[in-house]
Amino acid sequence: MKKFLTAFVLIAALTVSTARAAEFEMVEYSAQVKLQWLAAAGIPEAQKFLKLIDRPVFFNAKNLNDFERIQLANSLYQELNYAAAIEYVRANNYGNVFDLACSLSPRAMILGDEGRKVVVGELQTVCLLGDWCVDEFGKKARKNVTYDAFWLQDRQGMMASADKLKGELCIIEQGVIIYLADDVRAQMFDNIRDVLKSHGGCLITSDFNQKKYFTDAAAALFGEAQAPTIYAETKAMYEKVLGDKISDESLQDEQEVMAFLKAHGLTGRKVPLFTSTPKLNVYSKLTPAQIQKVNELAAKNYLWVITAL
Repeated sequence: MKKFLTAFVLIAALTVSTARAAEFEMVEYSAQVKLQWLAAAGIPEAQKFLKLIDRPVFFNAKNLNDFERIQLANSLYQELNYAAAIEYVRANNYGNVFDLACSLSPRAMILGDEGRKVVVGELQTVCLLGDWCVDEFGKKARKNVTYDAFWLQDRQGMMASADKLKGELCIIEQGVIIYLADDVRAQMFDNIRDVLKSHGGCLITSDFNQKKYFTDAAAALFGEAQAPTIYAETKAMYEKVLGDKISDESLQDEQEVMAFLKAHGLTGRKVPLFTSTPKLNVYSKLTPAQIQKVNELAAKNYLWVITAL
């Protein structure tokens, strides 16, 4: 199985253009680093994906200073996003989920096994991996989860993928906005508006408070004095992977966000990450005092719910 997957991905890499070669590198970022944190949190689906793709993880105690704190903070942050999105879909009984720029999306496997239709919109090489890996999950997931390749600024591609879902849908996007150039981000939200106008439903994201939200998550674990350092170290780690600077200042103020959304024919409101105390896998790695702090964080309004005007 592993030999087949290695050959499959190698063929995919050799047959893509120069532009797609850069896309292939993004698999190493989006599909491995995020999976690494989710797997470290203890999420079985993420652990299974990592085992299937069978590649060395990017970072460990030998090549990343302060690795243990960075890993725990990122594992918590990623699982909070992961679990909050699943809870929102369930609480609002969405039968259709459009998961954007989410790497291999372990949550798609869970939601697909529940009988929900899920389209994962990602880069081409992530989709090649996803199409292969999904066959190793449950029968319902194999039937209900589809990987579609398109760029976020590709209106036609995004709309064609969304049209595979019949009825209202919940679009999930977590962790990509701060990496996008202004023009790409603007076109992405125009496309999302058009999808929501056509289908109904909403977009959920925590990206519009990413900096404070992540810092608060780090503070819940290691205290407010240490949190900015952990955030800075995490940012430097991702910039090392990307080979570029991350813009984490724009669209972090609520009024700025509302103006941005209105300019793109959208409106939004902030809601709690969770409506009840979550049960997170990462809690097995935390002290009772840390769990109490995380539970307080989980009740804060860090989830944006965005709809078309």
